[in-house]
Amino acid sequence: MGTRVTVLIVAATAVCALGTGLYMQQTADLQRATAEAQSSGPAALPAEPETGKLVFQDVAFTSARPLERSPQSSADDVRAEMSSCDGVMLLSARPDALLQVDLSAPCRAGERFTLHHGGVMITHALDAEGKFSGVVPALVSRAVVIADFASGRDLDAVVTVDDLDTVERVVLQWQGESGLEVHALEFGATYGEPGHVWKGSEASFAAGQVLSLGDSDQIAAQRVEVYTLPKDAGTGAVSVSIEAEITALNCDRLIDAQLMEYRGDRLQTRDLTLNIPECSAVGDFLVLNNLVESLKIAAN
Repeated sequence: MGTRVTVLIVAATAVCALGTGLYMQQTADLQRATAEAQSSGPAALPAEPETGKLVFQDVAFTSARPLERSPQSSADDVRAEMSSCDGVMLLSARPDALLQVDLSAPCRAGERFTLHHGGVMITHALDAEGKFSGVVPALVSRAVVIADFASGRDLDAVVTVDDLDTVERVVLQWQGESGLEVHALEFGATYGEPGHVWKGSEASFAAGQVLSLGDSDQIAAQRVEVYTLPKDAGTGAVSVSIEAEITALNCDRLIDAQLMEYRGDRLQTRDLTLNIPECSAVGDFLVLNNLVESLKIAAN
């Protein structure tokens, strides 16, 4: 054990001696290098590399174009576009106290609307181009017509009717499928003869005319039939009746309707409730003769 310790001490001593000699040698070399550097003066810095001169010639100066932006529509343009989209109504007076209604609303093609005038309501729809042309029976001299659209943004117009006092008029209106019809027997005529006036008769054989108004293709549409008789069409009495063909759509139902009569420059209105017979009577006709007093035209 003592021998091993001794060897380690001797080895450690030898290593220290070698290390001391190496340190002393490096220190001497460093001192000599420092002395030589001081005697020869400061070392010169490396020269900068030569660079070529940058020459500009034939240069064309331009300015950047501003970013093009599409101009915004003015407030007037926006209002004009909205007005065009809302549509336009033209209203004019026709002979026999009828009102010509023309609508144009290209942005609202196919839209449903109801015409209102003097209590009369008639449902239609714009065509594929957003247009409509039809008539409404005038009931007042200063005629206002409103087109009430399902989406809002109604249209309206007004016109003066100068010949309302030259006609007698019976208007029947209802909603949905009622089967109701207006029939007139003029000056002693019977059914099927000239002078029997209804929506399916030929106008050339009649003094007056029956117009069927409203779009039956619309669900629960407001429908109207109107009989108009010019006061100068003849002399005598005209019997007007309300009839209904009994069908599978109206049988065994209560039908609400409204009867409007313009005669003697006065307008009278009555509400009606009709009890349609049961469905075993499909194909028959219900005739109501006493609802409308006969129209009488005296000789001038």
